[in-house]
Amino acid sequence: MRSLILGIGLAVLWVLATSKWVDRYLSRLINWALQRWTTLNVQDYTSLLRLSGDYTVMEMEVQPDDWLADKELGELGLRQEGVVVLGIQRENGRYVGAPKGHTHICPGDVLILYGRLPLLNELDQRGADWTGEQSHQKAVAQQQRNLAKQNREEAEDNL
Repeated sequence: MRSLILGIGLAVLWVLATSKWVDRYLSRLINWALQRWTTLNVQDYTSLLRLSGDYTVMEMEVQPDDWLADKELGELGLRQEGVVVLGIQRENGRYVGAPKGHTHICPGDVLILYGRLPLLNELDQRGADWTGEQSHQKAVAQQQRNLAKQNREEAEDNL
C-alpha cells in the first residue's frame, strides 16, 4: 500500500514538474513577488531570446590551447557556424559587450555565446591544432545545411 501511495505521489510530482501551465503560473508568481518586494530588474531571458529546441546561451572560458585563443573574432568565422558572441568578460574584469571582428580573444577570457548547445559544447572542446580548423569547417557546412532547411521551411510556410 505504501509503495502505491509513493508511486502516485511521484507521478503527481512528475506531472507538476513538467507542466507548462504550472511553470507559467509559478513564473508569473515569482516575477510578481520580485517586483513587489525587491528592486531587481527581472527578465526572462529564455523567452526574450526565444530560446527553444537546442538553442542556448552559455559561458565558455578560453584556455591557452583552445582553437579560439589568441585570434581575432573576425578571423574565427563563428557566425558562419551559427554562433554569436554576445560579450566577453576579460580576465582583468573589463567587459566587452557586442564585440566586433577586430576584438582579440585572449586565454582567460570568458565568452558569452549564443547558439546550438551541441555546437557550443564542441567549440568548448576544440583544440588549437589542425583538427580545430577541420571541426570549424564541418560546423560551417552543417550551418549551411541548417540554413537551407530553414529557408525551405519558411518558403513552405509562405505558401
